Amino acid sequence: MRINRFSVLIGIVLCTGVNDRSFAGNGDANGNIGSTPSPEEAATQAAAYKARLAARAAADAGLSLGLRGDFDAARKKFSQAIEVDPKFSPAYRLRAAASMKMSDWAGAIVDLDTLIELDPNFAEIFNERGFARRQLGDLRGARNDFDRCVELGTDSPLAYGNRAEVEHKLGDDSAALADIAQAQRLAAANTGSTPSARKNRTQHAPARNGTSNNGKE
Repeated sequence: MRINRFSVLIGIVLCTGVNDRSFAGNGDANGNIGSTPSPEEAATQAAAYKARLAARAAADAGLSLGLRGDFDAARKKFSQAIEVDPKFSPAYRLRAAASMKMSDWAGAIVDLDTLIELDPNFAEIFNERGFARRQLGDLRGARNDFDRCVELGTDSPLAYGNRAEVEHKLGDDSAALADIAQAQRLAAANTGSTPSARKNRTQHAPARNGTSNNGKE
């Protein structure tokens, strides 16, 4: 059975959306709790909160449409959410996922670029952008993204598997074999383990062989 990539991304975003990491330092409506705002600040915060609620409502509608397979309509709803609240980062990720389902790889990359600007240390976004770049034939760019995803400490076997495929296409079979082995180790270790345990294993993973083009292309 094939995994629906859009459904997987929905699960990821729903799990992180309430305290989305991309909002840190970027004007989250709840950022000034604990201090007494001026009337002007209070009005600004109220407007931001209202915009966030409207953006989430539009994104929820997009989720429903996407789950029914209407990715074009879903993407329009995610665009509406972004227009209402440009800092609502889950909408960018979901719009990128909808674009991928429509094979609009360039459109997906635009949204993933925005997410990386909001949070340059979000590992999985580099994996997703690398996937889109690979689909466009940008193997060097894809490898750079997969390298960055790994450097940031991902424990996703998919990221290593994606990088192995690109490494093989680039003729670096020793690196590809090392990544396949690491993907298999992570897949086995991730079964029935906790997120903290997986993170510890990833941080202490054995050094891989082969070359890296990250930062060189």
